[in-house]
Amino acid sequence: MRIVPAIDSSEDIGNLGIKEGTATIYPWKWYYSAPALGIWIFLALSILLFRDNRDPRILLIFIPIFLVRLLWSWFLPILGVPSPILVVFGMLVDALVIGIAVLWLSAYKLGNRNRFISVLLALIVLVAATIIALVSYQAWLSGLDFEILVIQAMGIVTMLLIFVLAGWRCRKRYGPWRFMLWLAFWTMVISLVGMITFFIISVESSAEELIQQMPEVLVAGLIFAICIYMLNLPFMVLAFASTFYRKRFYAYFHLKSMPISFPSGTEKPQSVELKQMQ
Repeated sequence: MRIVPAIDSSEDIGNLGIKEGTATIYPWKWYYSAPALGIWIFLALSILLFRDNRDPRILLIFIPIFLVRLLWSWFLPILGVPSPILVVFGMLVDALVIGIAVLWLSAYKLGNRNRFISVLLALIVLVAATIIALVSYQAWLSGLDFEILVIQAMGIVTMLLIFVLAGWRCRKRYGPWRFMLWLAFWTMVISLVGMITFFIISVESSAEELIQQMPEVLVAGLIFAICIYMLNLPFMVLAFASTFYRKRFYAYFHLKSMPISFPSGTEKPQSVELKQMQ
């Protein structure tokens, strides 16, 4: 790597001096960036280690990952925050996206358990993705603040709660549009409640000041809700468009109103066949 210090155009001194300083050669090896691959290795292992994922259609999971990253790149200029903070936010978005992808890849393993255990395992997956991302990107060197970690924790909790509540509302009557509408509703409710709670706890202000700042908090909660919903939307579209991923969606939630789903290449238990015939 060759680093050449340059004088800013606004401070150009013309012919009185050089515009560039002496170059510094820094030997940058390709493997210096290897730790940043940690989050992607986590995704790759989720594909390789589960027998249910040994199917070419599993690669469709990269479509929503790509779309979310593309949407995030378009959203970056709107934020108007310093570059170091953007790097941290980008890392946390990657952690959530890869965490969601791993949940889809492990749907059969998570869905065949007690509901509480399934939610707990999903929480562990999302937290593990965040920890791996923090270590991989060495986020503590990039201006990581406690508030940003709290927002990430809110994102993880919101992600889990909205699916639990949407599934609860669709337990007797399920349909794609019905599920997505309930998902949008609960995303809005949980995001607003979470943002208001975080604001009240973190800011030491009088009741009058809290009321005055509440519109800004509500706007922040609305933006947070839109971000969470847009993170989930490409994955949900994939589930509704692809039979391969739709079966995983059914297998994870296994609501009474959903068809019973099993991994490809496995036989249905006789008891299940009898239940479906009744």
